[in-house]
Amino acid sequence: MSSETYDSTSSGFGTPGKVWLGTLVVLVAAGLLAWAYQLSEGLIVTGMNNVFSWGLYIMLFVFFVGLSAGGLIISSVPKFFHSDRYDSFATLGVLLSFASIVVAGLLILPDLGRPLRAVGFLLSPDFRSPMVWDFGIVLVYGLFSAVYLWLLTRRDLAARGSRLAFGVEDTEAGRERDKKLSFWAAAVAIPLAVALHSITGWIFALQIGRGDWFSPLVAPMFIMKALVSGLALLLVVAILADRYTSFELPRSQVTELAKVLGIFVAVHIVYLLAAERLPHAWADSFGFWSITSGFLVGDSIYFWLWTLVGGVIPLALLAVPSLRRRLWAVFTASVFAIVGILFEGVNLIFTGYDQLNIDAAPGVTTGTDYAGFGSDVWATTGSYTPTIVELLISLGLVALGALIVTLGVKYLPMQPSESLSRTSRETPEATGAVADGGTGTDDATESTQ
Repeated sequence: MSSETYDSTSSGFGTPGKVWLGTLVVLVAAGLLAWAYQLSEGLIVTGMNNVFSWGLYIMLFVFFVGLSAGGLIISSVPKFFHSDRYDSFATLGVLLSFASIVVAGLLILPDLGRPLRAVGFLLSPDFRSPMVWDFGIVLVYGLFSAVYLWLLTRRDLAARGSRLAFGVEDTEAGRERDKKLSFWAAAVAIPLAVALHSITGWIFALQIGRGDWFSPLVAPMFIMKALVSGLALLLVVAILADRYTSFELPRSQVTELAKVLGIFVAVHIVYLLAAERLPHAWADSFGFWSITSGFLVGDSIYFWLWTLVGGVIPLALLAVPSLRRRLWAVFTASVFAIVGILFEGVNLIFTGYDQLNIDAAPGVTTGTDYAGFGSDVWATTGSYTPTIVELLISLGLVALGALIVTLGVKYLPMQPSESLSRTSRETPEATGAVADGGTGTDDATESTQ
């Protein structure tokens, strides 16, 4: 482990850490300027139109809701079953969940065009709309994640004398009481996280006019996406934190969680994908190859980025025991799994709008683009490309989430007060070999199991 970027025991950041923070701040500022420009000019500066009413903002909203829900579920399940085995990951998982839901919630505002429209969800909600339920649960979930994070860290904050403890004292009785409270918090967190992403999935599943979305399997697939992306993000951030901060990564638990990630990816890609696509393929044709190609062959590059990059490659890396014990393999598989889930969202929304539910000429007007052209264009199919404004706003919000995680890892106690024994970690030689590309021997890694 190296602490050259920043060390949570020191008062400040090192030079690389300051560069990282500066980059994030610049991206956040660029996002704010782009949003100010969008507010002054309107949604016309985006690539959305009458055909594509949802674009990059909603796609990323779905993605970050999944990251948040998955992270909270993964962190809460052990606590619900009174196990402290994965406590080293619990606080980090809740921090990632909180940061992700902040990003997801804020992504709603630029998509609305005028932020004050969000007040309508509170003052005059129409409870027949799943949008209202989704907006409400995002607010409740965000507040709960913040309280849950404080519950997991407040005793250690009190031990440090931090003001963030808000008067809580570090006592043995208090720690025992917090363990019981953590169980009840987990009992609330798990169904809340499931409800969060299920309701998001139902927004799509209830669109009867769009055959690609109208399916009872959308919500279960959203939950599986959350588990894959949430666990993958937790592993990626934990490995990076172990490399660049004082966070101590229990190597044997990484291998165990990598197995779980492989199972999640297999269920999501191998089973649920076939379960969703096969009935549609069967209904379209009764020929063997037509049915087979209907659910195995995608209709866009997004499909292959989702299934091949985000499914086959992670499974290949995680299915081999000797690879699963190497950090570089787990890190790579996790990154690819996240990329796959990201492009599943692209496939869901961008291709979902390609075909209009009005297929007769002249179709619908596509409206004007940000340059003022296209007012007389009518079409029965659509196209969408995010503009630089959308990209800058989205990057700014993602940078804000990364900033929350960075400061959280720096200033919050990420692990239980009983520090992990250094003997449970790999030797410096093995660690360095893994960081340099995994040239260390299997024996060095197995010694930590």
